[in-house]
Amino acid sequence: MTKRIAPLVLTLATVLVVAFVMAALTTPVKSVEPEIPEDYENQKIEAALLEKANKIEDCTVTWYTSETCGKQPGDPAYGITYSGLPVVEHLTCAVDPAVIPLYSDVFVQYADGSIEQLWATDTGVTGNALDIYTSDYDYAMQCGRQSLTVWWVGPEEDMN
Repeated sequence: MTKRIAPLVLTLATVLVVAFVMAALTTPVKSVEPEIPEDYENQKIEAALLEKANKIEDCTVTWYTSETCGKQPGDPAYGITYSGLPVVEHLTCAVDPAVIPLYSDVFVQYADGSIEQLWATDTGVTGNALDIYTSDYDYAMQCGRQSLTVWWVGPEEDMN
């Protein structure tokens, strides 16, 4: 019986070796170029944007909700910004159009150094101030009023 099994084992081992060699020969070789992490690329893009952006030091930043904007549920304009677009959390911010033009890209640097990108689609503040939309009333109250650095790039500047 072992005389019958030995050739089978030898044949099976040969097939496995051939399969391994074929797999090794057909597997593509990874590029030798180092991969650049996406975060690094994003930081470079952000730095380039901020370099050409308009800067406001000590901008008064507050947060608002649908409940605190002066409109009532059922009102056709409830949840709608001055521009006619709906409010979007972590995107919508209100500006004074005499300071920051509507539809500008706005960047806010928080105390921890992080930067959030917003879009100026609402009004309702005066001067060097920014009001950021959030759906969470408690979060808006917790954030309160802060003096932060803000950069903005106007819509006409985005194309240049």
